[in-house]
Amino acid sequence: MLEYIISHPLYIPFTIFNGFIIYKLIKTVLGKDKGKNDDDGDGGIFANDDPKLDLPPGVTLSDSPKESVLND
Repeated sequence: MLEYIISHPLYIPFTIFNGFIIYKLIKTVLGKDKGKNDDDGDGGIFANDDPKLDLPPGVTLSDSPKESVLND
C-alpha cells in the first residue's frame, strides 16, 4: 500500500476530499431542520386568509352558489 501512495501522491488528499463531500452530503440529507416550515412567525403568507375585497358602496357578494351562465 505504501508503494501505491508513493507512486500516486494525490491519493491521500483525494480521499480526504471525498470523505468531506460524503460527510456534507449525509449531514444535509439527515439534517434536523429538513422539512421545517420557515414561515413560522416571520411574515409568511397564510394559506387560509381570504382576500379583503374593496367593493363600492351598495355592492355585496352573492350568498348563492355559482350558477353556470349560458350565452345564447
